[in-house]
Amino acid sequence: MEEKIDYNDSKKRFKLYKAGKAWLIAGTVFLTLIGANLAANADSTTTDTGNNSVQNTQTVPNNQDITSADADQNNVTPISSKADDKNQTETTKGTDETVNEPINGDSNAVESNSTTTIDDISSKSDKDKDDVTTIAQADSNNQNSTSLNTDNINKDKNVSTETSTNNHDDSVKSDSSTPTDNAKPDGWNADHTQYTQDGQLVTGVQNIDGTYYDFDENHNLVKNNYVQSQWGDWYMFGDNGQIATKVTPWSGTYYYFDPLTYLRVDNNYVQSQWGDWYMFGDNGQIATKVIPWSGTYYYFDPLTYLRVDNNYVQSQWGTWYMFGNDGRIVVGLADWTGAKYYFDPSTYLKVTNAWENIGYGSAYFDGNGQMDSINLFHQWYSQLNQGMPEGCEGASLQIAASVLGRYYNLADIYNTIGYGWNLTPYNGFYGNPWGGSSYKVQTVFASAMANKLAGMVSGIQDLTGVGTVIDELRNGHAVVTWANIDWNLYNQNDFHVMSIVGYSNGQFLISDPYAYSQKEYWIPTSTWAYVNANTQAVGWNTPRSMNLVIN
Repeated sequence: MEEKIDYNDSKKRFKLYKAGKAWLIAGTVFLTLIGANLAANADSTTTDTGNNSVQNTQTVPNNQDITSADADQNNVTPISSKADDKNQTETTKGTDETVNEPINGDSNAVESNSTTTIDDISSKSDKDKDDVTTIAQADSNNQNSTSLNTDNINKDKNVSTETSTNNHDDSVKSDSSTPTDNAKPDGWNADHTQYTQDGQLVTGVQNIDGTYYDFDENHNLVKNNYVQSQWGDWYMFGDNGQIATKVTPWSGTYYYFDPLTYLRVDNNYVQSQWGDWYMFGDNGQIATKVIPWSGTYYYFDPLTYLRVDNNYVQSQWGTWYMFGNDGRIVVGLADWTGAKYYFDPSTYLKVTNAWENIGYGSAYFDGNGQMDSINLFHQWYSQLNQGMPEGCEGASLQIAASVLGRYYNLADIYNTIGYGWNLTPYNGFYGNPWGGSSYKVQTVFASAMANKLAGMVSGIQDLTGVGTVIDELRNGHAVVTWANIDWNLYNQNDFHVMSIVGYSNGQFLISDPYAYSQKEYWIPTSTWAYVNANTQAVGWNTPRSMNLVIN
């Protein structure tokens, strides 16, 4: 049976007998060189299984104040002049860590996001994989690979960032700290895994060829790992060994590293190398689902990692929230899919089967959360108390404007519209709002009123023939409507103008200014629609369905 040569043992004998044992030197060196030659032919991905564990960090006092501008090949200096205490002390969390706590109104309540593993990404549909493609592609000018290569990602989710097995090609190189008679030339070795400077193999973070590399204590290039430098700061080195910047995949998720300081960015929204924006949480990992930031909450899609705007989505703990056009979580009123909803300011949850004060009125939200009923907050005005028995149009406008917090003088309204017996309701007020007799109805139509008052009442709009009254009410706008004081068509001389200030269960709340004390009541929407569409002012060809609104 052929005897096996123990190359590690030969190295030990070399160290033991090299002093004063000149006749043994040649023999042991010969064995070492044989071993080195054999190791050079080994699989480049073989992990070092020797007894000596590989440490990937070296430390120096943290109070060094050195910048990258001082770095050269003769003096190893820190990349950033600002030592990040947080990055010096914390270790990267495993990607199986999730935070599943509901929002409770406290902006500090929700911590880091749940993460998506590489296996999760690879199991998605082809379409979903396409959504993630951009975040896994490297910028053509970026020196860091961002390919989702699971071979280059540490499978052990609980691996410590202080010590790890280095991904290098030559795992059985001899210890260069041992002096030899053969000086090594400066520069990279043949397989680009070690670097010699001043005849010595380097360790730690080094400035080489315009970028930075890290070498472990055995002088081997560190690849695809997050390691602590000799001055205490932590940096990421990609699968080509170069220091990482911007979005970088690692350990089943993504991180962002500042292009200037090279330090990991935590709890911030930054722009990636390909233009899209992503959120990175307290632990530096790319954010998904609900994330607290800048005093509010945002939602990031678990597949694309992009911010979700104007959508109602389910959180990581199961409850549903609305996010607006600016991505912020919604409180109060929100328009979505053609309906109005209300979200509690404390819990952010959708309100159902309840009345809520929504600022411009009191509204009821049904079992689906949609606004059903609305009573607008308003001030009632009397045309009679203001001395204008013919001034129902202007008094109704006063009521409608009060919903918006605007208040107009009734005399100013008619002076602006213009009035007299020489006018028609199409170009002003026919008659005298302070009183007078005529066989024709004294009034002004909606189109003329809107045109004449446009400079005085901003947002005034003619709604004649437009059936949007309920929507206007839900949006906080009272509607001035032309109808009949008795809500029937038996006496066309009872032509009258009033305001609609509420809606509930198929009825409108009418605010009528023709009284000395507040006069308000409910009528069926069908009755209103019929009278509004068919009433006629005696003496005039009255337009059908006249209404106007201030918005």
